[in-house]
Amino acid sequence: MKIVRLLASLLFAMLCLPWAVAQQDGNAVLGEWLEQWADQFESESVPDDLVERLATLLDNPMNLNDTASVDWNDFPFLSDFQREVLRAYIEQNGEMLSLAELHLLNGFDSLTIRRMAPFVTVAPVAHQERQSLRQLLAHGHGNLRVGGKMSWPLSRAYEEDIYAGSPLRLYFRYRFHCADKIVFQLSADKDPGEPFLHHTPLPGFDYYGFYLMLNNMGIVKRAIVGKYHLQFGQGATLWSGFAPWMSGNMALRRYGQGIRPASAFCEYGYLQGAAATLQVAPHTEITAFYSLARRDATAAPSDTSLSGEDYLQSLYESGYHRTDNEMSKRNNLVEQLFGTHIQYRRQSLQLGATAYALHFDKAVIPAPNLYNTYAFRGADNFNVGIDATYRFRRLMLFGEAALALNDSLRPYWSQPHLRPFAAVAGMMLHLNANNVVSVAYRYGAPTYQNRFANTLGQSDSPQNESGVTLLFNTRLPFFIDMRSSVDFFRFPWFRYRIYSPSSGVDYRLALSKAVAPYTTLTAQFRLKSAQRNSDGMLYATERTWRRQLNFSLDYSPSQSLRLLSRLLLTWFDCEEHAPQRGFLMSQEASLKWARLTKPLSATLRLALFDVSAYDARIFAYESDLMYEFAVPMLTGRGIRGYLVVRQDWSDQWSLALKYAVSFYPDKESLGSGYDVVPGHMKHEIKAQIRWRF
Repeated sequence: MKIVRLLASLLFAMLCLPWAVAQQDGNAVLGEWLEQWADQFESESVPDDLVERLATLLDNPMNLNDTASVDWNDFPFLSDFQREVLRAYIEQNGEMLSLAELHLLNGFDSLTIRRMAPFVTVAPVAHQERQSLRQLLAHGHGNLRVGGKMSWPLSRAYEEDIYAGSPLRLYFRYRFHCADKIVFQLSADKDPGEPFLHHTPLPGFDYYGFYLMLNNMGIVKRAIVGKYHLQFGQGATLWSGFAPWMSGNMALRRYGQGIRPASAFCEYGYLQGAAATLQVAPHTEITAFYSLARRDATAAPSDTSLSGEDYLQSLYESGYHRTDNEMSKRNNLVEQLFGTHIQYRRQSLQLGATAYALHFDKAVIPAPNLYNTYAFRGADNFNVGIDATYRFRRLMLFGEAALALNDSLRPYWSQPHLRPFAAVAGMMLHLNANNVVSVAYRYGAPTYQNRFANTLGQSDSPQNESGVTLLFNTRLPFFIDMRSSVDFFRFPWFRYRIYSPSSGVDYRLALSKAVAPYTTLTAQFRLKSAQRNSDGMLYATERTWRRQLNFSLDYSPSQSLRLLSRLLLTWFDCEEHAPQRGFLMSQEASLKWARLTKPLSATLRLALFDVSAYDARIFAYESDLMYEFAVPMLTGRGIRGYLVVRQDWSDQWSLALKYAVSFYPDKESLGSGYDVVPGHMKHEIKAQIRWRF
C-alpha cells in the first residue's frame, strides 16, 4: 500500500504542476540507455560502440543546419518521419536560429528534444569550396586522451601473484579528423592484471586498435582500413557492434549505418581489414568488405579428440589476458570474412541484399550440452539475406529475411520448423505529431547459425527466438510524455539454465513531465516474466517475475547547477523460492564554474542500497570520465559514493579525476574468486588527460 500511495502522489504532482521546457544532460540520456542495456543482458560491461558514438557527439555537437553532412544514424531515437520533417523544415525555412524551433516541427515532442539537445547545435553553415588533400590535412584537428585506473585494497590475485601484471589500467586514444572527410584513430589498452611491456604480441599494451576512414570522396561514400563494424538491414544477416536491444527509448526499426569504425577499446566482435562503399549509380550503392582477424579461443581438452584433428571448443571474448590460462587462449583462431552488400534507394523505397562467407582455420566444436545442440560446429559458414523498407506518408514498413548455409545444416532443410531461417518484419505509424504506434515480429530458428547477426529481441542473437513487440508513444493530458511497450517472446529450444522450451513477456512504461521550470520528473516501471530451470525436478522450469520501479527528479535551475534525485525499487518472485527485494536511493549534484579563468566542473553522488539477493540486483549508471562510462551491479547492503572533477586548463588541455568508494558494513570481504578483497570497503581512482591540437 505504501508503494501505491507513493505512485499516486507522484502522478498527482505530475498532473497539477505547470509544464515547462527543461534541458536534459547528455550523461543522463546515455545513462538511461546503458542501465536498460545492463539490466536486459545482466552485464556490467557497456556497449563501447554506443558510448564512443555519443561521447564524441557530446565533445563535438553536430550542427543540424548542415543537412549535407549530418549523419542521421547517429540519433538512434529519431524515426524516419522525424528526420524527413527536420530536413524539410530547414530546406523550406532556411537555417534554424535556435533549438527551440524544434518545438514547431510536427512529430517532435519535448522529451525527444531534450534528449537530442546535448548532442546537437545550430549554427550558420559556412560555404566550403572543394579542398585538396593537402588543404584538408592542414585544417585537421587532433585529440589525444591518456588515462589510468587503480583500485584498492588489492585482490587475492595480486597478493598471490596469480595475475601476471600490475593492478593499474592504462590506455590512450588518439583521434585526428579533417572535417568529415578523413578520420584516423589509434588506441591502446592494458586492463588491470595484464602485463605491460612483456608477454604481449607487440611491446607495451595488451591491445592495440586503429583505423583510417575516408568519407564522401567522389564515388567513394566511405572507405576504411583497420578495425570496423558492418551494419545492414535489420540485423538478421550482418550486424556487428552496438545494436538497439529492445523497444525502450529507440524505434523498433533498425537504422543500419553500413561501414562504421570500431570503438577505441573494443577487444572482440570487431572486423579487421578493409571495406568500401561505392556509389555506382544515382540510386545504387555497393559495399565490399574483407576481414582477417585473430580471435581468442579455448582449446579442446587434451583427453578428447575428433578423428585425431585439432579443434577448438569455444571462442573466448572477455578480452582479459591476466593468467596463464587466459594467455593460452590468445590468438588461437584465425577468422576470415568476406562479402558484399548492394543497396537500392529511391524516394520512399529502399532495397538491400547481403551475402558473406566465414572461414576459421580450425574447426570449432563446442562441448556437448542440451542447450547448444544446434550451435555452430565446423570451420565454414555462409549467410545471405534481403531487406526492404517502404514509407508511405506516415506509415513505414520494414523487414529482412536471411538464411544460413553450411554442411552441418543440410539434414534440417527437410524439417520445416528447423530450417536455418531468420526474419524480421514490422511497421511504424505516426498517427499524428504526438502519437506513434509500432509493431515488429521476429523469428529465428534454433538452427539459424550466424556469428554476426543481431536483431531486436531479448538476446543478442536471432537464433532460437521468436516474438512480437508493440510500442506506443504518446502525449497524455497535462503534457505528460508516455512511452510504453510490451514484448511477447518464446524460445522453442533449450537455453543455458533453461532445459525446456520457454516463453515470457516484458512490459515497460515510462512517464516524463517537466513539472516546473528546469525540473523534470520521470517514472518508469518494468515487469518481466520468464522461465528458468527448477531446482526440484530435471527438465522442469519455474516461472519468475521481476518488477522494477524507478523515479527520478532532475532539477537544473541554471547552466551551472544540476541536481538529480533517484529512487529505485526491485522485486523478484518465483514459484519455488522466497521473494527477493532491492532498494536504491541516490542524490547527485553537478556544478560547473564556466566563468572561471580555468573552467571547472564537479559531480558528486551518494547512493544507499539494500538488495536482499542476486536476483533482485540493481544496475545503477554512474557519471564517469570520457569513454569510461560504467553501470555497476549492486547487491547486498551498503553505500556507494563518487566524485568526478574536470578542470579545463586551456582550450587545448584538460584534466579529469574520479574517486569512488563502496562500503558494505555486513561483509568481511568483497568480490569472489581471484577478485576477492579483504575488508568491507573498496576504493577506486581514475585519471584522464586530454590534449586538443
